[in-house]
Amino acid sequence: MVRRLPVSLCCVFLCAAPLPRLLADEVRLDDGRVLVGKVVERGDTLEVTTRDGTVVVAKANVLGRRTDDELRRALADKARSAGDSAFASLQLARDARAFGLLPEMWRHLDRAVTADAQDDAGAAASRRLLDDFLADLEPELLPRKWRSAKTAQRVHELLGLLRVDTGPGRAAAIATLLAREPNADQDLRTEARRNGTERHRIAALAALQRRELAGNDRFVLRTAVLDGNGRVRRAAIDIARGHDDKAAVAYLAPGLMHPNAKLRVRTAEAFAQLGHADAVDLLVLAGPNAGRALAAADSGVRGHVAFLQQQAYIRDYDVEVAQAAFIADPKVDVLQSGTVLDVTVQGVVEVRTIVRAWQKALQDLTGNDPGADPRRWAEWRSALPTPAVPATTGAR
Repeated sequence: MVRRLPVSLCCVFLCAAPLPRLLADEVRLDDGRVLVGKVVERGDTLEVTTRDGTVVVAKANVLGRRTDDELRRALADKARSAGDSAFASLQLARDARAFGLLPEMWRHLDRAVTADAQDDAGAAASRRLLDDFLADLEPELLPRKWRSAKTAQRVHELLGLLRVDTGPGRAAAIATLLAREPNADQDLRTEARRNGTERHRIAALAALQRRELAGNDRFVLRTAVLDGNGRVRRAAIDIARGHDDKAAVAYLAPGLMHPNAKLRVRTAEAFAQLGHADAVDLLVLAGPNAGRALAAADSGVRGHVAFLQQQAYIRDYDVEVAQAAFIADPKVDVLQSGTVLDVTVQGVVEVRTIVRAWQKALQDLTGNDPGADPRRWAEWRSALPTPAVPATTGAR
């Protein structure tokens, strides 16, 4: 007869059973290979679980082995004498990765990315080394099933790794992988438009700006005007700014005369954020036409009213014959006269909104208020010093 043990006693037996110890060891073999990973001893063999899979080796083929604690002490010794430069932090991140110490790798990489962003002295070579290292971290970020997936899925999974608590090193690695992903431009554009998470859309825009395909920069600029999310629009301008601000202003300029009033306002906001002097003259020239062509927009509310007078009159007669008698049948019509008004209501309120937005943009660009009358902006502009935009402006 089988007797059932109480559940609590079963738990005691399970907890008391010896479990194999998992070690993040470094195993050096007689054939020159160096394996780093979690090690489980099984008789005369070692099972080493690396990031690429599990390798079984005979203990007789092991020349040397360093435990997890020994590797951490070795890395700490290197860190004490390495210094605080970006290059030193990058080297420590490389060593930590070689030792299989991923938490330490991300910690040193955070410092490398932050130091590289703050110190530009001799940063060109260091930046190239850092980018190459970041582009090699796909196995540390993506599980194997996503590494072999289609491009659209890989892009989506990489973006999904970006969270609120993502460190600078991990975020930089994700950004570099997205920027270097082959043939991913259309997938990144799709994510930038349709992804439901704000930070993921911004990351897709940043990756597009770093890629070399012609037209990606214009896609980012269009996002700065067309996107419905204000934070995404501002991020798009921050991403585009500094690459070719003069060309960016010229590309966005037609937005000042767009039939949609919102796009006119957003174009002015983008100009203010870009902070380029060419935007000042464009806004001044467009000022008197702030309300022109808005009535043709489909987004407005159309109003129709008619004031009419109607007057009946006899237009003609029909003659009928009945029992040898002629009868005249009059044909009555109605004459209408009066006034008909057909307007688009948006033109009344939205012109003021556009003018205020353009006025604020000019004030942000120049540090001077042009006033509320666009017809006097040309006179105001002629009185400004040259260049009209200060070297450091609040818009930036």
